[in-house]
Amino acid sequence: MALASARWPTGLLTIFFDDVASRTTLSKAVGDGRIRRIAPRIYTADLRSALDEIVGANWSEICNHYLPGAVIVDRSAATHGVIRDDTLTVAADTTRTSIKLPGLEIRIRRDTPYESDLPWSNGLYMSSPARALLDNLEPSRSRSGRPSRTLSLNELEDWIAGKYIAWGPERTDRFRAEARDLAETTGRSEHITAIDSLFEQLAGVEPLRPSAGQLFRTVTVGEAWDERRLRLFDTAIESLQRMAPPGVPEWLPGIDPPGELPFYESYFSNYIEGTTFTVDEARRIVETNTPPAERPADGHDVLGTYRCVVDPIGRAATSADPAELINHLIARHQEIMSGRPDQRPGAWKTESNRVGTYDFVAPDLVEGTLIKGLERIVELPEGLARALYAMIVVTEVHPFADGNGRVARVMMNAELSAIGAARIVIPSVYRNEYLTGLRSASVNDGDLTAYIRVMTHVWRWTAAIPWNDPVATDGQLIATNALMDSTHAEIASKRLELP
Repeated sequence: MALASARWPTGLLTIFFDDVASRTTLSKAVGDGRIRRIAPRIYTADLRSALDEIVGANWSEICNHYLPGAVIVDRSAATHGVIRDDTLTVAADTTRTSIKLPGLEIRIRRDTPYESDLPWSNGLYMSSPARALLDNLEPSRSRSGRPSRTLSLNELEDWIAGKYIAWGPERTDRFRAEARDLAETTGRSEHITAIDSLFEQLAGVEPLRPSAGQLFRTVTVGEAWDERRLRLFDTAIESLQRMAPPGVPEWLPGIDPPGELPFYESYFSNYIEGTTFTVDEARRIVETNTPPAERPADGHDVLGTYRCVVDPIGRAATSADPAELINHLIARHQEIMSGRPDQRPGAWKTESNRVGTYDFVAPDLVEGTLIKGLERIVELPEGLARALYAMIVVTEVHPFADGNGRVARVMMNAELSAIGAARIVIPSVYRNEYLTGLRSASVNDGDLTAYIRVMTHVWRWTAAIPWNDPVATDGQLIATNALMDSTHAEIASKRLELP
């Protein structure tokens, strides 16, 4: 038995074909319960995994075994071979029309690889983008509850829009030319008019169809979005809807009048971004309304942030309308970055930005992602939940060349001021914890567990500081370690203490 079983793989999710042993040997092994027959000529020694899981893990090898050199085409090519609805569509030189397996139906039409098609895994080919476009212009019907073999026009439009987002205008123009050339060389020149119309609409030369695909439509008006970030925002909303941090009340009283709060909010917000002054230097800038001659841009950063947060009406301005929220975002960024005209205050970034190896939303997707993210803020209760969500949306998009952290914190605090709750100030000692919380939300695709814990702690700290009393404020900032540099505090085993 050991010798027989050694003829085929025995690991999880592995398969083998009937050429590894005689029919008699295979039949006996099936009868003994040592292997299972998946389909004609296909077996597995994995006795634990579900057969559809095994097929799903080996579909390309199985497909090439039945249909050597087949081409992934039509709807399946548009998904780049990702199996959807348990269906794979291929072209092959065969009279067969379908192969049914556990959890997968391979739908077949008779055709052969084109010169432009790309070698794929296990001997298969993948349709070139030009062929995928051309093939998906062919009409087809759904059957037995399965989607049609080719994409609907709306789906095709959105697929083209996705290519544009990934490739940019120059590569997209080449894509159009390749599709036109392929239509002529394969005798399908009747599709050239449709190809031209799709790309002319995408470029805004032709008017859109009234029922054009959603992504296609947003690309034409500059409002395409980052799909990964939308999934991240979905998870973030779920986390915030479940939020019930221990020891944190649903509402914390605001500070009225704000006293020292606006000054320290501006001071600490700039400190986090590396614009460091001593407290006395920053106070002199604010009180004289004059940046230092040796560091004028840094001084303007402090002043711009202070003007945003000292205005009792402006600092509380918010909206349930994403377009109005974006207007507030732009206006606040203009104010904060007014001393840095080279950073184009209030204008979306034109180049991608990143922190370390983490990329934020691409420039072409900024406005669309902001709109899609901020339109969901109404799903959260007013106050803390909306505040933390606004911060996540602006931070993940990173819509400007510079000043994103400062403006994200202003947007966050506007949601708290709008209901008269305490704002959130991130003191210098808490910088590392704050940034770690944000990174955790990013790398965990919107899981806000660590972020909520960090932010609710500092919210309680902010609410407990006696901002109306300058002397008491100074004393509490020292007593709670708030003024310490975050890295120095870690070395000295100090942390932000509650008053």
